[in-house]
Amino acid sequence: MSENQIVIIGVGNVASNLAFAFQKAGIKELHIHSRTEKSAKRLAERLKCPYSIDFKNIPENAGLYIIAVKDDAVSELAGNEILKQNIDNNLVVHTAGSIDAKILNPLSSNYGVFYPLQSFSKTKILDFKNIPICLEANSGFNYQKLSKLASEISNDVRNINSEQRKYIHLAAVFANNFTNKMFAVSEEILKEKNIDFNILLPLIEETFKKIQSIKPSKAQTGPAIRNDEKVMQLHIDLLKNKPDLQKIYSFVSKNIRKTKL
Repeated sequence: MSENQIVIIGVGNVASNLAFAFQKAGIKELHIHSRTEKSAKRLAERLKCPYSIDFKNIPENAGLYIIAVKDDAVSELAGNEILKQNIDNNLVVHTAGSIDAKILNPLSSNYGVFYPLQSFSKTKILDFKNIPICLEANSGFNYQKLSKLASEISNDVRNINSEQRKYIHLAAVFANNFTNKMFAVSEEILKEKNIDFNILLPLIEETFKKIQSIKPSKAQTGPAIRNDEKVMQLHIDLLKNKPDLQKIYSFVSKNIRKTKL
């Protein structure tokens, strides 16, 4: 098999976006693998590349194998003997944020991590140019190989070890997943009063613009940072039928005030 071939194991959000990013960069030798034929065939047809649903049919000795599956499935794949035989000590990486690179050692003596720091979905294929890609490899040679590939799709390639990556992933959960949950809460509150969520979009946009020029800790506004007890109590009263949201509001407000002190 070709040294330039990339085998992507998985067809989820990260796998799909990576595959299209590689194709856009001119990498034509792609192979898609999934346990379900429908999903593998669907993505492969969009990419116009071959696919497989059985590890026995995965290309042998490809230049790179990318495991882009759910975190709890990575360890399962790392112990797959058929996959190990086909990889045959060629370079294999995973795309998980919170898993150590060494988990892939049973699969190959050449392993690493190819972690794009972004929130992905299958329905929206993103441009990778400004997406940070965190790399790790078990040797300098393997790192250079990954760095060269990553640089073809992104202008932001970083050498990040497993310990650092765990904290990046933790911070990303706060910055993205928890933030989006707050948006959903806001949507729920407004919907009950027949107010469209889009009224908040200019505020949200300005908030994200602001933290590009000053630190988030310096950009904090609102009743908690002002210690406005009357307004905060009013808000808690408005949430009287939502005890869980009352707890969230009180806890976050307390944390903001504590940070100020």
